[in-house]
Amino acid sequence: MQQELLPRLGVDVGYFRRMYSNFTVTDNRAAAATDYTAFGFTAPVNPDLPDGGGYPVSGYYNLNPNKVGQVDNLVTAASKFGDQYEHWNGVDVNVTMRFSNLRLQGGTSTGRTSTDNCEVAAKLPEVLVAPAFPVTAVNALQSINQCHLDTNWLTQIKALASYTLPKVNVSVSGTVQSTAGPQLLASYVATNAVVQPSLGRPLSGGAANVTTAIIDPGTLYGERINQLDLRVAKNFRTGQGRTSINFDIYNALNANAVTIVNNNYPANGVGWQSPTGILPARLFKFSVQFNY
Repeated sequence: MQQELLPRLGVDVGYFRRMYSNFTVTDNRAAAATDYTAFGFTAPVNPDLPDGGGYPVSGYYNLNPNKVGQVDNLVTAASKFGDQYEHWNGVDVNVTMRFSNLRLQGGTSTGRTSTDNCEVAAKLPEVLVAPAFPVTAVNALQSINQCHLDTNWLTQIKALASYTLPKVNVSVSGTVQSTAGPQLLASYVATNAVVQPSLGRPLSGGAANVTTAIIDPGTLYGERINQLDLRVAKNFRTGQGRTSINFDIYNALNANAVTIVNNNYPANGVGWQSPTGILPARLFKFSVQFNY
């Protein structure tokens, strides 16, 4: 929906819903749902975990030892076992103002992802071993309690301003953006000593441990990433064309927001959430652009 509020002032609002379907699953026909044993454990105590950690983590499955090595895989439609979906819902709001030498534009984009494979996982626990949802974003065993996930509402804010000095034909412009910080996960390696009290036996297949996700994906994010970029351009007319000499400053405030963190949670918790990537440092660039 677009609407002019005042002369040279307009707003547009859009609602978007993306729906993915036709999922496939790999069904090991040599093992039934009853051939898996559920287990859980207590999350480590850490002030950076939700509620300080120490909470119960459950809903994981381990194949019974007598079924290990028996494989009869069939790739088939997930709809044969139940409903599975992935949806994204979002709202965009943008405002634009135009004057003789000035242009202002800005807006927000807010949305969330919802995934669900609960009906399928109840009949095929093997789908929890290798989660297919991008929102999981961690190579870990998925809990049946994580079969339905709604991420936080994530908002991007972006704005730009451009002004041309008429007497010298120099344009000054800038953009500012603010996006959600990196997703915070906790890929925790649970050893036999941790899972055996609940499982009632060691992990099958001689495994010494299993990697689990002790934070629900899509629920925790780091500090927001804010960036300011600037440009000054001198414009010339050359015959029927136009030439501009540009000077750009990226990340003008030299912000060092964290963009990537270590999501592997070791036994002692040391190093978890340590930054592994930050916003690139301030960058200057000169360029020449010809239009004809």
